[in-house]
Amino acid sequence: MAAADVEKFRVVFDLCDAGVRMYRQRMRRENPSASDEEIEARVQAWLRRPSGEAGNRLRVPARG
Repeated sequence: MAAADVEKFRVVFDLCDAGVRMYRQRMRRENPSASDEEIEARVQAWLRRPSGEAGNRLRVPARG
């Protein structure tokens, strides 16, 4: 595999990791009383959902 291809994979995985971390932060913000285990369960459930499932897109709340 060429070095450029390796770098592209690295970028994709870094972006994926960043997305998961942001979703985890969102779950903490939206569920402040949830335990670490509950937050992790929500994150894992989100990651395991089929990509074609209805409502699978992230929704950004409107800022007013």
